[in-house]
Amino acid sequence: MKNKIHLSLISLALAFTTAHAHANYADIEKTNTQTVFNQEALKAHPTKTPDIPKFLLPSNGIIALNNNGSLQLLTSNGRFVIKGTLYDTWAKKDLTSFEEIQKYGSIIPVKNLNIKMDDLQSATWGKGPKQTIIFTDPFCVQCHETLQQLNDLDPEKYTVHVLSVGVLNSDSQQRNFELYCAKDRYRADRAIITGNNSVRFEQIENCDREALMKREITAQVFGVSMIPFIIRDDGTYNVGKPVEGLKSFLESGK
Repeated sequence: MKNKIHLSLISLALAFTTAHAHANYADIEKTNTQTVFNQEALKAHPTKTPDIPKFLLPSNGIIALNNNGSLQLLTSNGRFVIKGTLYDTWAKKDLTSFEEIQKYGSIIPVKNLNIKMDDLQSATWGKGPKQTIIFTDPFCVQCHETLQQLNDLDPEKYTVHVLSVGVLNSDSQQRNFELYCAKDRYRADRAIITGNNSVRFEQIENCDREALMKREITAQVFGVSMIPFIIRDDGTYNVGKPVEGLKSFLESGK
C-alpha cells in the first residue's frame, strides 16, 4: 500500500501572539488551527487535545519539481526528498503530477473548508452569489484603496467579506480590537470597509473575542503574509492590491 503524506496547515498548532496589542489581547493564547473549523475543538483545546509528537524540519517550504516528466518533492534547502504521494487535505485528493500541485497549490478552496463568515464576524458588502474574501488592516493604505474599488462592483453579483486583522503595528491591533468590540456593529463594519479611523465606538463590556481569534488564525492558515489578501469565488488569491484593479481580478475568474 502506498504511503500518503498528509500535509495540511490545518493540522499544525500555530502560536497566536500579539506582543504589543491592546491589554485584552493577553487573553488570546496559543491555539490549534482546528478551532477555525470545529467548535468542539475550540472548547477542548488546549487541555483536552492529545499530545501528538511533532518536529519542525529545518526548511522554509516544499518545492515541487518537474524533472523530465517525473514529479519530485523536496524541501526548499534541498536536504530532504519526500517519497510517496502528496495528499491535499483541503481538496481531499492525491496530487500525483506537477500540474495538479501547481493547480491546487495556487488556490484556497474556501468552499471545501465550510468556513462560515459569521463565525469570523466579517464586515459584508453586497449580496450577490459570487463570494470574495478580503483581509485588511485598519491602517493599511493599499487595503483602503482596494476597498474603495468596491464601488465599481455590482452588489447584486458579488458578496465581499472583509476581515480586518491588526497586523501592521500596535495601533492597528488596538484599533482592530475597538472595531471588533463596538456596540454599533453596522457602523463599525462600515468603518472597516471605508477605512474610517476617525470615528470612535462605545465598547461591549466583557467582549467575547472568539470570532476575532478565529479570524486571526484563519489568516495564518491561509498564509496571509501581506495585505490586502484577496480570495475570489473560484479560490484564486491575490497578494497585495491587484495591479489590474479589483473588478478585473474578480471578473477574470468567470
